[in-house]
Amino acid sequence: MNTHRFSCRNSFTVLIAVAVMGLLFSGCPSIINNILQGGPASLANGLVIEVISVSIPEDLRPVVIFTIKDSKNKDVALSELTDARFILGYLDEPETGSTARYISYITRIENPDGQPNTGDEAVQSNYDSARLGGVTDNGDGTYTYKFAAAVPANYDAGATHQIAGQFTRLYPVDGQVYPYNMAETFLPDGGDVTATREIVSTETCNTCHTRLEFHGGNRREVQLCIMCHSTQSSDGQSGNSVDFAEMIHKIHMGEELPSVQDGTPYQIIGFGNSVNDYSTVVFSQDIRNCEVCHTNAPQADVFLTNPTKAGCASCHDRTWFGNPDLAPEGWEVHVAGEQVNDSLCSQCHKPTGPAPSPILEAHRLVSELPENPGLALNVLEVVTTPPTPEKQAEGTQITITFAALYGDGSPVLALNALNSITARIGYPAAEYETTFGESLLTPAGTLVNNNDGTYVYTFAGTVPSDSTDTFAVGMEGRIAFTHDETTFRQGTSTNGLMYFTLNEEEPEPRREVVSDAKCNVCHNDLHLHGANRVGVQYCVVCHNPSMTDVSRRPGDQLPPETVNFKDMIHRIHSGAELENGYLVYGFGNTLHDYSNVGFPGKRESCAVCHEEGTYELPVTEDALSTFVVNGEEVVRDVLPERAACTTCHDSLLANVHAIVMSDIGGGVETCAVCHGPGKDFDVEKVHALAP
Repeated sequence: MNTHRFSCRNSFTVLIAVAVMGLLFSGCPSIINNILQGGPASLANGLVIEVISVSIPEDLRPVVIFTIKDSKNKDVALSELTDARFILGYLDEPETGSTARYISYITRIENPDGQPNTGDEAVQSNYDSARLGGVTDNGDGTYTYKFAAAVPANYDAGATHQIAGQFTRLYPVDGQVYPYNMAETFLPDGGDVTATREIVSTETCNTCHTRLEFHGGNRREVQLCIMCHSTQSSDGQSGNSVDFAEMIHKIHMGEELPSVQDGTPYQIIGFGNSVNDYSTVVFSQDIRNCEVCHTNAPQADVFLTNPTKAGCASCHDRTWFGNPDLAPEGWEVHVAGEQVNDSLCSQCHKPTGPAPSPILEAHRLVSELPENPGLALNVLEVVTTPPTPEKQAEGTQITITFAALYGDGSPVLALNALNSITARIGYPAAEYETTFGESLLTPAGTLVNNNDGTYVYTFAGTVPSDSTDTFAVGMEGRIAFTHDETTFRQGTSTNGLMYFTLNEEEPEPRREVVSDAKCNVCHNDLHLHGANRVGVQYCVVCHNPSMTDVSRRPGDQLPPETVNFKDMIHRIHSGAELENGYLVYGFGNTLHDYSNVGFPGKRESCAVCHEEGTYELPVTEDALSTFVVNGEEVVRDVLPERAACTTCHDSLLANVHAIVMSDIGGGVETCAVCHGPGKDFDVEKVHALAP
């Protein structure tokens, strides 16, 4: 039989360990609790606040009972909370056709200059002032929050109320602060909630924004936002409303706001008198696509079923709904004259006809216009014809068979029905170095019309006969049409991209780093260069490591700038975060300055754009250096890993670091030694979002 001896020495060791634990965990009883309940493995970060009940007692100061949990549903001690803020409001349901809005019981005078109140200052909804001082421990795993403010004596106990909160927890184990937002509806009289305001969802916002984080980063949920950003709230310095619906519409309209185009900037003056100017915001797709935001929420279709002056005029902000005789200069008088309230809006603005101005018809995208015939271009077959032995230097001829179809699938029987159409070849597909395209409206090669919507085209240009590379061929084009006396251009919905080799080897398609689906989360239907070109895998055929804007850049603006896809997209999306900006010249020598672009999401979250496993180090051996020449002068030769990182991190220090850690002459980069998977500065680790 084994006998376990417990000596004094063992006892002393345990006492020391307990003492150390006491020092480490003083003020952190929840951690000790977790250890006692399940050992160190049960320690957990995170924060979850659950409201058990809300009541309004006789003193009219609301009382909230709630719990504090971690990510493993274990109790968290009150001492770990660094803030607890509640806001309470009721749902005001007007009788004039307007949508219901939450009205906060608590407001404050917005007087950022610290001057005495004059009575003319703006009012803003606000949190209750008690904060952590209003919280008491009930000793049973629940906590009570007592409001410092009281609701009015005549409050409506039968109206929907919403309690919302903002909380933060400092987790001693990792030193991180974990925020949490909550919002719950209830009726003070105990009845069932039947009326709410849930028009947009946080989940939908985060498809582009990655994670909403405002006012210091701790306010993240739309239902919390609308409690402060109510119809009561305005910016005292700019005079602009900060009601959620109006403010968000205007921010997303940005440079397209009629008021901005008329010369009035759209600004909100924020904390510390910071000027937040949204006049240059460019929405990432057609702003008429209301369903981008209005989806995935119980009342997401309210813009169709219950249009209002406030909602519509926040985008159409130079429309005058008042007395036509009093319309300010430059404003457009509402066609139906004065509108004293919202009760008649839905009579004319129904979702669809018959109605004087149906909403969906007024907001149709180009792709949805009834006259739009649509277009698809699909490569069906590639045939390669090697030269005869005596003409080997002339290269291999490429012949493609392709289909041109209208949107309904019917054949395009004559290519002159199109506004443009080009077939393009690029190689090697692993990392394109050579590309050429030929217009089929004025073909340099041989074009045969099969009179059934299919065509056969033999390129005038040839490719090297001795190549063992994979080649790519694809198509671009658009069709013009007229709607309401305006000419529009619709690009092809397909690029027909096909890979092929000159021998019988199986082609190896180019690696897929980003996908059309990920781009279109924000861009919806990404067509570029006059709507001609579609598809990331087609874009990279031209936007390869040696491509620059030299053919478009004026001579007095040299040297050229790279438009390699990787460099270009990183820098465009970094925009205003770049230290050195990004300016390129396009068609017609037009300057495109991306230095003020504001990316809506979290740039550090590479997976927003990248496919899984495509942004880790080391990069694939196929990746080439970004190469820029100005005549005979090499302006830039940037190794691929440095190019990937320093197109976002473009500071001098970051570039020097990358250069020092590389053998430029030998083409060797050592980035993965520190930044590779599992290393101290793993890309995944350093780009991880804070809690």
